[in-house]
Amino acid sequence: MSQGDWQDWSAAPQPQPYPYPYPQQVGFDPADPLVSNDFNGWWQRSFRLLKAAWRPMAVIQLIVSLPTLVLLLPAMLAFQDEQRVAQESLQASVDAGTQPDFSLFFAGLTVLLPAAAVAGLFYMLGQLANQQVVVFTATGRTGNLVGPALLAAAKRLPALLGWYLLAIPVLIVATVLCFFPVFYVGAALTVLPVVVLLERGNGIGRCFQLFHASIGVSVARIATIFGLSVGGGLLLTLVTTLVDVTLGGSYTTPNSTATVINTLLQTAYYVVSYVILAPLLVTTYADMRARREPFTTANLLPGAA
Repeated sequence: MSQGDWQDWSAAPQPQPYPYPYPQQVGFDPADPLVSNDFNGWWQRSFRLLKAAWRPMAVIQLIVSLPTLVLLLPAMLAFQDEQRVAQESLQASVDAGTQPDFSLFFAGLTVLLPAAAVAGLFYMLGQLANQQVVVFTATGRTGNLVGPALLAAAKRLPALLGWYLLAIPVLIVATVLCFFPVFYVGAALTVLPVVVLLERGNGIGRCFQLFHASIGVSVARIATIFGLSVGGGLLLTLVTTLVDVTLGGSYTTPNSTATVINTLLQTAYYVVSYVILAPLLVTTYADMRARREPFTTANLLPGAA
């Protein structure tokens, strides 16, 4: 696609009222709720959608977070108890001069790993549902959005899980090759949940097609999302570390109270971050797709071509 193919329609006297017909050319309509002509437009649209849709998205995150807490918190406490027993056994073996049983360190994983896997599915469900809420909001749907969004997400959850499992070998190969390919593959797959939610077909290949449609657009938006995620993660790490230090907990000597508080803090972080990132991801997908083919928000209306 040449630079001339991307036409700025902002000079048009009056944009057509939304929703407008399926586009016949690649271009930009300033009335489009999702597609932006530049970075500033992308940022403004994302937070406009966040302001409009944060309530149903927050409700969805609370719905999926409660089961994860019920699963993860007891599993983490049980795992820490097992680790404490393993450390005591190891120290006793060292003091007695006998061979320690290192298999004890894996005992708690039989409880923690299944709980973490199920919790991961709930978070994936919430991620898809939040993105569906953003699409509903952008296309003008009103009323109860939580139930329909969760239903749509549940239908696409198996597909997303399958594509994530297929993405693991790709990321492993990228890791083996070099440092840079990991970032390249990870960046291209950032919009995979949105692709799986809104399209059918080759999810991984489609992500790379969209990423390459306009490298500058893709990198600018995905790097911003990555930066926000890293910044939020560092802040969470700082707070949880302060909790551990204050209550005397650590990885080797965990404190149950600190574990409960930090788990609640992590859950709150996921609720907030998934709500903020959902519109950013959907608008990134829209911008990338509009650079590759004729696309507007109208394409996401029910029954659109």
